[in-house]
Amino acid sequence: MQGVLLLSERADYYGGGQRSLRDLAIYLRHTPLRPIAVLPGPGPLATSLLEAGIDVRHLPLPRMRGGAGPRLLRTVWALATLARGQGAFVLHSDSPRAALYAGLAARLGRRAHLWHVRASVASSAVSDRLLLGVTDLAVAVSRAAAGRSAALRASGRVRVVPTGIRPPVFLERRAARQVLGLPLEGFLAGVVGRVEPDKGGDDAVAALPLLRSAAPGSLLAFLGPADERSAWLLTLRQRAAAAGVGGSVRFLGARQEAAPLLRAFDLILHPSRHEALPRVLIEAMFAGVPVVAAAVGGVPEVVDHGVTGLLAPPRDPGALGAGAASLSLDPGRRLAMGEAAARIAGDRFSLEAMGRGVMSVYEELRRGRTDGARREAAP
Repeated sequence: MQGVLLLSERADYYGGGQRSLRDLAIYLRHTPLRPIAVLPGPGPLATSLLEAGIDVRHLPLPRMRGGAGPRLLRTVWALATLARGQGAFVLHSDSPRAALYAGLAARLGRRAHLWHVRASVASSAVSDRLLLGVTDLAVAVSRAAAGRSAALRASGRVRVVPTGIRPPVFLERRAARQVLGLPLEGFLAGVVGRVEPDKGGDDAVAALPLLRSAAPGSLLAFLGPADERSAWLLTLRQRAAAAGVGGSVRFLGARQEAAPLLRAFDLILHPSRHEALPRVLIEAMFAGVPVVAAAVGGVPEVVDHGVTGLLAPPRDPGALGAGAASLSLDPGRRLAMGEAAARIAGDRFSLEAMGRGVMSVYEELRRGRTDGARREAAP
């Protein structure tokens, strides 16, 4: 049985990319391949993988700083040795730093390297070009991610495989609100994800007065990690108070698994500054919850405007608020959008579709077909 090394550079964080790595590993367990996760240390991802019966190995991936040369070489050698010892034919990385280590180790060990591109913005102007130099094939989670740089756009070695998920088991509206300590009645808009500037929470706060003008008593709840000492959280609180909605904004903090709670919300606001293919919007589709989202990156590849939700121009809280207000006034339209989203999600973003797509790329690597134009992998 051939092995697949799945590399992640994060041990401490359990976001969408880490959940997707876990889901792929679980999928691969039911194929002729054997997944081995390579993580820098213990943490929530390692715990989740071990609970699912996935083999986990710990190998730190040092940051590229002054004097990192010897550590880099030792890590590359250790990774190449691990790949040989586990009979892995491919090293599958999920971030720029992991891709550099995996690419160098693959060259040293004469293995293939697959780089999973999960972001819509490159870490630097030249990084994508450099990483492609140690990559046999790249998999992008969306067309936006595949086109994020001149190097990726020009490459014939990029395949598009949208993220797929296992449908969560959702709590119903009242039960989810009870868990979150929220009022059981009244209109509730949610922003789900880490509370940080890139997620655009300030636009959601600025949109809330428009929503409340249409649906008095509406609340805005942030569900995700938030550092109580951060300047950004203080900024959001101050802006809410200045807009007269300070008492209508809730910061609920992190949950190990937020997806089962999504039906607490009447709609999801997603004002992010950039996104490759946001997992939370896929989860909202499965939950049957409509979204109003900024049309950045791969968001339009998830949200069908007017069918499963509404798209707004980026950094436009007025449009975001107007979209939320219009849906608050039309429960029938919200229901229709949610039902359409749930139907579409199973076909477009299933774990099986993602798994088949990745397996087709693995097969391409086995056969050495790494030329040709950028294309979507066969479902």
